[in-house]
Amino acid sequence: MKADVLAKQAVAGLAVVAFLGGSLPVRAAATAEQTMSITVEPINEISVSGAVTLHITTATPGQAPTPATDATTTYSVTSNQGSKKITAKINTPMPTGMALNLTATATTGGASTGKKSLTMLDQDVVTAVGQVNETKALTYELTATAAAGTLASTTRTVTFTITE
Repeated sequence: MKADVLAKQAVAGLAVVAFLGGSLPVRAAATAEQTMSITVEPINEISVSGAVTLHITTATPGQAPTPATDATTTYSVTSNQGSKKITAKINTPMPTGMALNLTATATTGGASTGKKSLTMLDQDVVTAVGQVNETKALTYELTATAAAGTLASTTRTVTFTITE
């Protein structure tokens, strides 16, 4: 009886092995490769926010008119290169006796050149711009002497450039 049980168990075991090993197909591994070319080009982008309105409306008696200021706008810069600078200029000269000044906050690791009186020539406003993506403050100031007289509403365009 014991021999019959052992024989039945052996046959059952062989049947399971045959079923699992013999009935499952053997699959070969399939692979594919793809070669990719990747590049990151130089990126140097700058933008400014909003519009600025400056009005000189008052003065202290015996002194020049009180300058008008605006510190509500910003510039945003993205550069993946180092050793850049940001320049600014206006499109038309300021009237005699008036000045449009700009102070740009430095980027991280960069340097502001302080308050600049804008002209039609590019002037450095931030130097040593590194690999950054930041938004920083701009402060404008309009000054006038009494000799400048009055000025009807007019516009100036400020152009910012990120360059070597």
